Amino acid sequence: MPITEFASLSLISPNTLSDPHVVNFFSNLSSWQPSSSGYPLTFFTNPAEPAEIHLITGWDDVGAHEKWIASSRNQELLQIAEGFLNIVGMVHLDLDFNEFPVGAESLVCARYTGATKGVSEEAKLKSAASLTECGWTGHGKDVQEVSTGVYYFAESDAHLVLEDSGKEDMHVMACLKRVKFT
Repeated sequence: MPITEFASLSLISPNTLSDPHVVNFFSNLSSWQPSSSGYPLTFFTNPAEPAEIHLITGWDDVGAHEKWIASSRNQELLQIAEGFLNIVGMVHLDLDFNEFPVGAESLVCARYTGATKGVSEEAKLKSAASLTECGWTGHGKDVQEVSTGVYYFAESDAHLVLEDSGKEDMHVMACLKRVKFT
């Protein structure tokens, strides 16, 4: 089963998604990285935080991604991005990327960091939040770290509605909109 990479990036002010050097960088990344992974690369932004960019893609395993990270092509991209882009975080999720809706125009993303022993993933999602008008849903844990929690995704224009149940361990990351770099 292929894993899912979920990376959060942030543009350094005053750079914007429409700046030619930013578009060129993401266009190159969109071409070079999938030629290494064999999986499509998708980008989403948070309309409430225009500097946020979230990258979602698949890898056969963590080792395949680590090989790409060390590659000369990726190192070239990292050097180019150094002055205008920060890597905020990245996780490898045990979410089968073959099930991810690569054509999705919007996603809701949340992270649950509460105690998980003895509670099914579906029960945690139902107890923590409800989604309306959503299509595909999926969730996964970081395959490398125990403490990062479970990430939930839903293909939806709806907003994540948290129940008023004192759940401090459910963190809405964002309602994300797809962005394409051409």
